[in-house]
Amino acid sequence: MDKLLKCAKAFEKLLEIQYRIIIGRKGKTVELVIGFSKLDFHHLMGLGKLKDLRIAKQNRGSVFDEIVNGNTTYETLMKSRYLTQIENRFEPLALIEQLLDDNRLVFRYNAKLNQFSLIEADYLLSTSFKNSDIYIFIAEYKDSEKYFCRSFFPKEKKDYAAGQPRYTMLYKEKKNLNTGEIAVQYDRLTPKEQP
Repeated sequence: MDKLLKCAKAFEKLLEIQYRIIIGRKGKTVELVIGFSKLDFHHLMGLGKLKDLRIAKQNRGSVFDEIVNGNTTYETLMKSRYLTQIENRFEPLALIEQLLDDNRLVFRYNAKLNQFSLIEADYLLSTSFKNSDIYIFIAEYKDSEKYFCRSFFPKEKKDYAAGQPRYTMLYKEKKNLNTGEIAVQYDRLTPKEQP
């Protein structure tokens, strides 16, 4: 399968998924409800970096549809001289659901600690992948108490988690929005039954 299509298909599965995570720090808890939209894929894949292709500026929803329909392929992206800037995202993005399922590390994200970064996010999820880490930046939809994946990339030289306040994962569930089925992935809130 075309490696761009593989990423888009992996992301497409998440469109019917919602994660609910409860994290705690210093006696306070925060609930993160993370949802997915096909508009998010463009930025997660880093397509905006391919400035010499029209795909960089095109409508993000229609770009996603074109990839899923097979009209825009990895071969299309190979025409960009900037492709090397996003090449390291293909393999992990094709596994995004698994990375989100495995995630246990959540940090409050303070952009001021990363002065040269333009990433605007509220939280940072860090998941290990092939002897390194994958960063998934989470931002809140304005005043909705719902979150989305703002950015996604493998750790390179810079450690974005350095100095960021770390939270303790207390609870995590994954809900299929079509069926209503809920899978609890982690639970430190429910008391264990005594034998």
